[in-house]
Amino acid sequence: MDPGRLKRREEICKEYLTGLVCNLLQEGNALFKDASWEEAVKEFSEGLDVSQYAASEDIHIPEVLLESLLVNRAAAYYSMGEYERGVEDCDKVLSLCKESHRGLYRKALCLKELGKYKEAYSCTTDCLLINRMDNQVNELAQDLAIHLGLKIRKPYVSAKVSHYGFVCTILDFFPCREGIYTFVHKPGLVHSCGKNILLCREKDSVIPWTRVRQRPPASFFGPFILCREIQQSGDLGLCKFGEDCTFAFNQLEIDVWTEERKGTFDRDLLFDKPALNQDPAKAIVQILEENKGMFIFLCGACFDGKPTIISQRSRDDSSICSNVNVRHLFEANKCFAFMMRNINVRYKRIRRLHVRCQLDLCRHSIRYGCLLGDKCMFAHSEVELKTWKLQRETGTTPDEMVKVSTNYYDKLSKNLSNKQQNDIKVSHFIFMVICLLLLSSLSYIIHLLQSLGTIKPRGGRPKEHLKMRMRFVCGHCWRDGVTSDPDKALKYCSAKAKHMWTKDKRILLVKSLERSKWVMVRTLPHCKHFPLHYDVLVCNVGNCTFAHSQEEKDMWTYMKNTKLVDMQQVYDMWLTLSTLNHQKDERAVSQSPPQEKCIVMPTDYAEPMVGTLL
Repeated sequence: MDPGRLKRREEICKEYLTGLVCNLLQEGNALFKDASWEEAVKEFSEGLDVSQYAASEDIHIPEVLLESLLVNRAAAYYSMGEYERGVEDCDKVLSLCKESHRGLYRKALCLKELGKYKEAYSCTTDCLLINRMDNQVNELAQDLAIHLGLKIRKPYVSAKVSHYGFVCTILDFFPCREGIYTFVHKPGLVHSCGKNILLCREKDSVIPWTRVRQRPPASFFGPFILCREIQQSGDLGLCKFGEDCTFAFNQLEIDVWTEERKGTFDRDLLFDKPALNQDPAKAIVQILEENKGMFIFLCGACFDGKPTIISQRSRDDSSICSNVNVRHLFEANKCFAFMMRNINVRYKRIRRLHVRCQLDLCRHSIRYGCLLGDKCMFAHSEVELKTWKLQRETGTTPDEMVKVSTNYYDKLSKNLSNKQQNDIKVSHFIFMVICLLLLSSLSYIIHLLQSLGTIKPRGGRPKEHLKMRMRFVCGHCWRDGVTSDPDKALKYCSAKAKHMWTKDKRILLVKSLERSKWVMVRTLPHCKHFPLHYDVLVCNVGNCTFAHSQEEKDMWTYMKNTKLVDMQQVYDMWLTLSTLNHQKDERAVSQSPPQEKCIVMPTDYAEPMVGTLL
């Protein structure tokens, strides 16, 4: 047979057998819901038979389907009272997947009914390692612990920490044996290692102190449970994981860890911390520089209202806030805040530090906002967290923080003012020169420097301007054979139609000295890649890249050489140069040539003598 056809046949068989197993599984589940246990077992068994046939034909059935068939048949056997057969199916499931949560739970149920409580309890502990949030497994483990007679006192319900007494001390080891309880309390021993631990016992009790380890840094939120190996080892307290075990060693650890997670208990407050060498003022300045802001006092009534109003202490009357509409008593409603000066000015309220406050960020506030508000024991911003840490380490009050912040910015403003004055004195001459340049005519200065040869024209601009006249007219009127100039406001043309005077509706006309005729010049067709030269070709195509007149060719060549792509720039340049040349011509004409002196003789006023002889 062709290998391609053989492969296709195998794929068809695999799809058919997999679909058949799925259908049998669904039919068995439907019968199981109807309490038809025997019929459901038949359907699950038939599905397993099909899977065995597929395996004999080297066709792989997904392990998920096999696990579901075996677990569901074990559940049916459990409902029928055939617990041993249910255990066999669960063992087959665990051979396929050692971490099958459903297989362990079903096996524990069957073992419990067979009276094998210890094996069943072992299955529940393994199941809880996979999923600690399963309430059914927790209840089953509690019931099995009662049957085994384990010393367990409601390990999943936390007691109140206020019922316990605490002491902070160091540890010393008994050299006689190993285990977790080989410690003794020595209150008179002096040490400076900083490795403090927490000891706990019930109030008014004579039982020895019990050590409470640090809460495990796991990211789960289920109930804490007791370590199975600790319970089996008895008084020795042996666990193969040692201090790295994430299960509780005793009931006290369960209660304390639960309260620590809620935020109602903080063991750090019980330890006497050594005095810090850090200067509080420097720490405050560091917070100001890192967050680019300052500590201030605001009116809490205005800040908490809707909408939020930022009002400080009134300058006229220091006893009230600066809100014009409502005058609140400032001291009674004063709140501590931090003003952040980034792109936008933002205000972060810093709540008062309580004993139960946790030095960690609130995960709800970071994501979508904390619903507890001021009742939350976690910090709602990084600035609030840093402020709480500083207050707890140094004992700095909000008044001192505001004072240091104000002095810091006053000093910074003073230094900045002095620096600005020095800069003004140094740059006084430059400022005067710039003012003179601004007052002068920029176009005249540029032309003068070009004529003297001090600077060269940009882009190889020739010193001579185009020997032609230019004007902008309305494009609509030009198509009708009429030349219309703009009005004084440069909004409409001067014709009766009042066409809009915009950049796309006006055209540039030029008139050379050789021909006394206005000719339209189109925009430059090539703005990025200029040709070597332009040719004249008379045609009727509007977007033609050839020049349609000699004037248009000269204009395009001039724009290419000067790198001016806008008609308005060319017009402004021509207007400036024409004005300067006109002023030059007027000064030349106004200087009249020297006139001849008129000499008056006495004989010019003598009367003529007609034929008179003396």
